[in-house]
Amino acid sequence: MTAIASQLDWAASSDLGRRRSNNEDSWGAFALDGKSTPLGEGSPAWPRDGALYIVSDGIGGARGGEVASRFCVDHLADGLGRRSAAGKPDAAMREAILEVHQALSATGEKTPELHGMGATLSVLWLKPGGKLVLGHVGDSRIYQRRGGAWSQLTEDQSVGAGMVRRGELTEAVASRLKFRSLLEQAMGGDGAPIEPQIIETAWETGDVWLLCSDGLYGPLGANLARVSDQVLAEGKIGSAAATLVAAANEAGGPDNITVLLARALPA
Repeated sequence: MTAIASQLDWAASSDLGRRRSNNEDSWGAFALDGKSTPLGEGSPAWPRDGALYIVSDGIGGARGGEVASRFCVDHLADGLGRRSAAGKPDAAMREAILEVHQALSATGEKTPELHGMGATLSVLWLKPGGKLVLGHVGDSRIYQRRGGAWSQLTEDQSVGAGMVRRGELTEAVASRLKFRSLLEQAMGGDGAPIEPQIIETAWETGDVWLLCSDGLYGPLGANLARVSDQVLAEGKIGSAAATLVAAANEAGGPDNITVLLARALPA
């Protein structure tokens, strides 16, 4: 696969928020080349089989959520590392996510204090030839900025979002539902079958991606794109990630906040 003339630049930041006593979010960045290894922050050369970025938000409370999110990040990186040379990366992504889902559920079944633990999972696999593969379960999000405009690549798999998507309620009515944020799909939990959202498309030099937990987009709401543009214009990507976390805290910080920013810079 021929590498596009570009370099990767990325950074991540995670915080408790202002109302939580422990952080149940996890994130990871990995180089893929027949295995997965942690990817150094900054602007590295392209790994042979691409770069993998992951955000996971634990659910289930207490230690269970923390364990579940870390499990998802580490085991998915391992699974895609083993599949990184696959001829069909979208199929490899789906297979790896389902494998982690089953393993997480089995781990919860065997460990009473972790029974029912679960997590969201949003993963971005950037391949050096210009291909992007996205995998998603739950309500963490992946956004992309191209040509000065942000778009949300993932679909929230929550009750409220699902009802809006199916035309059962308007966005305004769904936003008032007490149960709107309940997840229709999650990693682990009771092991119910899931169908991950999988997207395979092309990336372009200059694209920026934002992976985040709901602790970021929830408090910032409609201001997320404006704030993101502002902080990206002000400095390096590392300070931008930290500034976005600070903005969510300033907006109330009701949940754990995790931000992972990545971009493809011209060489």
